[in-house]
Amino acid sequence: MKKLSAILLGLLGVVTLSGCSPDDRSGTFYETFVKPMDIFLAKIHEYTGSWGWSIVIITLIIRLLVLPFMLHNYKVQNKARKGQELARPELEVVQKKQQAAKEKEARAISNEEKMQARSELMELQREQMAIMKKYDAMPISLGGCLPILIPWPFLMAIYYTLTNPLYSAGIIDSTFLGVFSLGTRSYTLPIIAFIVYAIQTKLSMKMMPQTVQPGQPGAEQMQMIQWISPVMIAGFSFIVAGAVAVYYIVGGLFMIFQTYLGHALYPPYKPEKQKKQAFDPEKVTLVSNKKKRK
Repeated sequence: MKKLSAILLGLLGVVTLSGCSPDDRSGTFYETFVKPMDIFLAKIHEYTGSWGWSIVIITLIIRLLVLPFMLHNYKVQNKARKGQELARPELEVVQKKQQAAKEKEARAISNEEKMQARSELMELQREQMAIMKKYDAMPISLGGCLPILIPWPFLMAIYYTLTNPLYSAGIIDSTFLGVFSLGTRSYTLPIIAFIVYAIQTKLSMKMMPQTVQPGQPGAEQMQMIQWISPVMIAGFSFIVAGAVAVYYIVGGLFMIFQTYLGHALYPPYKPEKQKKQAFDPEKVTLVSNKKKRK
């Protein structure tokens, strides 16, 4: 589910970028983000003399600035995955009790018996949430989403600048490496973008713990989902000018580096086999039991 959420969030960004009008040079967002980005790109060009390398540099600068937020997100996700593994024994006990309560509700004849079973289910749901909180295993939290949302205004500002440059209008009539046109549609850059994001997506899914194993229900859907992002970005790179495609390619290459760095700093939690074998469901002390003892 986390893999799907990450991919869908990325696609949401692509849709957001394509759904807004980059031709509008008024408003708070333009004055706060787009205009300064446009001027900054023009300043970089004064030193490099190349619009292509200026795009590479400004993309890397922005990616480096938001890297701490993305690494924090890796840390939060890794902590949640570790918590879920530690909470698994207690959650399994609660899930068995939930199944028993559901069966009890299904067999209930009177309304009183049904209400009692539903009350037990509600109590067990609260127990489940308490266990998740106890081990910091909540899969969705503000701390996990905020680092992903913070970079979007800056990344959107780069997109708008490259799509409709004012201070950096020289991009329109320039080329990169003497081959790729930055001001018009490119037929080669989208192919490169597809390859880069296919590698990045494959790498991200490989390094994340497998929640769905091959052959299990949902495995084929996950295999299909991993191609959505590369295809969408390649298609969008074909529609827009080559300058935006260069920005996507550089961003994708940086994300590959970011994935390796995040995995190195916060490797997936691997539970110790000995502790797992020694687990006895009957000896698990649930959160509610501890409260009763107090």
